[in-house]
Formats: sequence, structure tokens, C-alpha cells
Amino acid sequence: MKKTTELILISVLLTGCAAPAAETGESAEPAATQEASEATAKPAETTVPVETPVPAATPDPEFLQESIDQLELTLDPFYNDGDELPQIEDARIVWSIVSGNAVIEDNVIRKTEDSAEYEPIVLTASADGFPLDHSFGNILLLDPYVGYVISYFSERTSEPETMKLAYTYNGVQWFAMNGDRAVLRATVGTGRLRDPAIFRKKDGTFVICATQGYETDAIYLYDSQDLTSFTDQRLMKVNRPPLSEEQAWAPEAFYDRTLDQYVIYWSSVVDEGMFYNLSGDLQYATEPQRLLNPGYVIIDGTIIKCGADYAIVFKDERYPMEDYSTLMSGYSEDGWTDFKEFSQPISQPQSEGPMIMPDLENEGYYVFYDDYTRFRFHALYTPNFRTRYYETVPEEIMTIPLDSPAHSHAIPVTQKEMDRVVNYWH
Repeated sequence: MKKTTELILISVLLTGCAAPAAETGESAEPAATQEASEATAKPAETTVPVETPVPAATPDPEFLQESIDQLELTLDPFYNDGDELPQIEDARIVWSIVSGNAVIEDNVIRKTEDSAEYEPIVLTASADGFPLDHSFGNILLLDPYVGYVISYFSERTSEPETMKLAYTYNGVQWFAMNGDRAVLRATVGTGRLRDPAIFRKKDGTFVICATQGYETDAIYLYDSQDLTSFTDQRLMKVNRPPLSEEQAWAPEAFYDRTLDQYVIYWSSVVDEGMFYNLSGDLQYATEPQRLLNPGYVIIDGTIIKCGADYAIVFKDERYPMEDYSTLMSGYSEDGWTDFKEFSQPISQPQSEGPMIMPDLENEGYYVFYDDYTRFRFHALYTPNFRTRYYETVPEEIMTIPLDSPAHSHAIPVTQKEMDRVVNYWH
């Protein structure tokens, strides 16, 4: 036994290793020291900081409301298949359909196979990625416009003071309908139907308004589904106290989708200005309000919406007519009741009855008017009413085969609408 102990001692001294465990099988103490050493050799674990989510930007309520207000002013009541929808400054607008058979692709609205000829549309939008909690209604989606139907009357023919119709595809080449004969005669009131104007109702159909002679307080109104027949002949009193109740000349109208009302505007020399009434049903009108008074007597105003803005062309009715009786234009960035700045004369004296016809092929406008002492039409062209720049349209490119036309008005129509009215009156 002594010899065995000596051998174990020699082995420990020579190898530096622990002696084998005793026969009981228990581990020697130095093993725990080795495990601690291995643990120390392992690299320390790295703690990764948890990123705190950045909260989504909170939309500015004032920004959202301003976007809604601007879009309400900019949106038109009528859009055509393939039209771009409006954008506003300082915000990216993304439109979407709330109701109606339509799609929007790359900011262009289009009809679907299920769309009606006159498809009611409700839109909503986001501004810079923030949803606008607002629906934009009172919008009708139509087929593309292809030309214009033009209403007019004459005084020097066998059918004076009746409504006649013409049409054009390009603005400068006109064609008479019904052989330049009357398509509508007044059978109530004075029977003197003058200055007929066609405008579109909110459902896509049409209304004709016209002057009833000279010294009257009411205007003519007629409904029409397709301009082949005219129904519900009626008189609407528009010149009422505190005004003179004597004149309501050259009435025109348009549908204001923000008010869901029709705006009917007209002139009175006696009352020295242009006035307007509102009507929700085209049967009764509100009391007249002054629309425009530039400081001198005016008549024959015609208004057009240009995006969020409005333009107007009217006649200076001062005397003598050899020096005045010219056309002037105005522009408003604050709605159709706020024309403040006006151009110098844009026509020669003895001009009246202006008609604005947007160029369907380019971004400009024709302004036709009566040369009333020579019983013919002339035309101007402007790229933009803001510029107050007008150039004369050469007479050699114009074809207006009408006998002594006076005070015309043009409404854009689709191919289906054009086919119906032309085929009927031809």
C-alpha cells in the first residue's frame, strides 16, 4: 500500500493533473475550478436597446379644414369621363370614390361599364396622406364633351324674338339647326323671347332662361330633357322690391354645388347694375341681391367658372354708344360675388351680348359677341382671363351661316347629346 501511494504522488508532481477520484466515484475539487475558467472565457452577451416607435405625425386641423374648403371651391358640379380631378397648392391630394360607378387612376376619373349616362358621384380625399373626414357630393359624371349647342334669337327675320339653335364642334365653324328657324316660341307673358340661354341642371338635363321683352320683372324658364322638346313654360319673378320691378335683361344661370342652389343673374339699367337670385327648384327665387356694380351702368354679363376662380364679361352701357357700348372683363379669386378689378375695353364700341365658349382642344376661351349695328358676330380669344390679353379671331376662319343672329349662348354637350339634338332638328 505504501508503494502505490508513492506512485500516485510521483504522477501528480510530473503531470500537474489531479489525482483520480477515490473509488467512491466522487469528482475531485479542481473540476469546479475548470468550469469557472471556461465560463470566464466566453464573450459577454451584448444588450440590444429596444427602439421606441416614433408616433405618427398629428395632422393640423387647420390644414385639413383649409384643404377641404379649397377643394369644395375648386370642384365642379360636372366632370367628364377622362377628366383630371383638381389638386391644390401645398398639398398632395389623393381622391377616392365614396359612391357611384366610377374609378380613379392617376388622378383621372373614368366611367365603368355600369356607369349611367349621367352618373352621380360622391368623392372623398386625403391631403398629404391624412384622410379628410369629408364627402364631396353634388357631382355628376358625364361622357366627354365633343362640341356645343348654341342658342340665339334674331330681330330682323320673319320669326323675331324666338329661340333658334346652332351647333359647333370646334367653336368657329357653326351649323344651323332647323334651317335657322325657331325651335321655341313663348306663349305666355309678353310673348317676346329674347337672349335665350341654356344651362345644365344638377341631374344633367337642361333649362332655358330668356328675357321677357323689355320692361318686365320676370324671366322665361323652360325645362328640356334633350333640347328636342321644351316643357313647363313659366315666368319667374326676379326683379322685386326694393328694386324697380321693371327690368330683368339677359338672364343666365348656373348650378352652384356648394350651395346646392341655382344662381340666376340678370341686368337692369333702371336699377344700375347686375343682380342675382337663388333658387333650389327653379320655380321660386329669393329676393335679388346686387352682383356687380363697377361704378357705371352695365348689362349682358356672362360668368364662367375657372377652377376655383370666376371670370365675367359684360357690356358697358354708358352713352353715347359711339364712345361706349364696349365689352369689359373681370376676374375673381374669391367667388362669383366678388368681382373687383376690371379690364379696359376688349371690343370696339357698339358691342353687346358676350358669350364665353371654352376651347375644347386647347386651354383657352373664345368670347363671341354681337356687332349689333351690323347684325353679325365677332370673336376674341384669350388663353387665360387673368392675363386680360385678347386677340381677334380672323373672320376668314369663322363660319356662322345664320341670318342676323343676336345674343347667343353656348353649352357643351356629349356625343350622345349632340346626336340626339342634331338628328331631331335636321
